[in-house]
Amino acid sequence: MDCVVIVDSREYETAEEVVKWIKRLGCNVIPRKLDIGDYVLPNNVGVERKRAMDFISSIVDGRLFEQSRELLRAFDRAYIIIEGDLWRAINRRDVHRHSVLGALSTLIDMGIRILYTPDEEGTAYVLKSLAEKAGSRGIKTIPIKRSETIRDAQIQFLSSLPGIGPKRAEALLKAFGTPLDALNNLGQWTRRVDNINEGIVSIVRKVLTTKYGDEENGTVIPIDEAIKEMSEGKSDTDNRENKKVGDSINNRRNITDFLGDK
Repeated sequence: MDCVVIVDSREYETAEEVVKWIKRLGCNVIPRKLDIGDYVLPNNVGVERKRAMDFISSIVDGRLFEQSRELLRAFDRAYIIIEGDLWRAINRRDVHRHSVLGALSTLIDMGIRILYTPDEEGTAYVLKSLAEKAGSRGIKTIPIKRSETIRDAQIQFLSSLPGIGPKRAEALLKAFGTPLDALNNLGQWTRRVDNINEGIVSIVRKVLTTKYGDEENGTVIPIDEAIKEMSEGKSDTDNRENKKVGDSINNRRNITDFLGDK
């Protein structure tokens, strides 16, 4: 059976090892500029490839779920390949593992299929297998992003702020009505919107008020610490409110062990 894989032109340049292995496995690789996804396979299958550290970063900065929604809108089947040791990446970024497990659970609920590979060669084998299974119906027209609405632009604007992301951006719009009113009432965010703490507000305020060209422009934004602080605070609250949380955590640990298997 023919194996055809369309690769985003940027991915084609940056993922040379993956592309090399796909070709070695006998697949026809076609580079194209894709608006959505890194790979398009026959039968309208879209794949986003994320190295483990990139996956964690996309959770922290809020990009993950918007990218996933775009995949689901554009393709009949959508996959995210997580490449590398996810749990080691969690430890290196010092992110609460329950936040990552929650994100994985949300993706599955959305309809995203999650696949794990150890390295570039493993990713190539997975892409080859998916392409061959779907290859009999050919590749449909490459999807492009739909036209952006004002609502999309508003969510995208607020989502670009550190620690916000699409979900919190939408919550801010529901609470304040417009992006301008949300920014003008920055001090009320923690009172009127769930899952936003003082750490995130402080970082957003610094981004909005630091003059361009100041030495502070080169300062790394400590968003990981703010997210971790919020996750730990939520965990403490859960411990007080629910005596069964220990059993739940033990179950999650079993899930973690399972997800870590190749």
